[in-house]
Amino acid sequence: MSRRIQTVPATEEGALFLGAAPDNQNRGDDYLDRLVKYIPAEIIALYLGASNVVPHSGRKNEVIALWVIAVLTTICTPIYMRYATKDWKTQPTLWSQVIISSIAFPIWVFAMGGPFEATWPNWYPNNKWIAAIVISFATFLAGIYQPTAPHPHNDATTTEEPAPPAEAAAG
Repeated sequence: MSRRIQTVPATEEGALFLGAAPDNQNRGDDYLDRLVKYIPAEIIALYLGASNVVPHSGRKNEVIALWVIAVLTTICTPIYMRYATKDWKTQPTLWSQVIISSIAFPIWVFAMGGPFEATWPNWYPNNKWIAAIVISFATFLAGIYQPTAPHPHNDATTTEEPAPPAEAAAG
């Protein structure tokens, strides 16, 4: 299974939401496939692996380490998703998937607690319901978006010969 969302052709009407494209070869991924592909699971695993090594005793250097890990993995998300979603042979990067996954990752960090729980140990545990609602709706809504196929870059641009300089034309 490719990490890239299988898009629908840009010319099909009604193809933006919930698999409205007709049943043919180019119908694109369905809602559940898109939902899974928008979640940056590899980056979440990287974050969990790195953050779980840090002791959670509340010391200042541990809290800083959790924030550094969260920021670094947030930066890694668009880089990885660009690499993972680009079909290097036939299609350009699917930027909508990169953007949605890059927005989703910090929401997942917030839902897991991590640096938020370490920074606000009195507030976060009593308000985990906020994180639960945010991650639930963000994940549900992300899967609704069905991207259309990006137009491949046309590297063969027409080149016009530049006009000769005025001095060369006169002489």
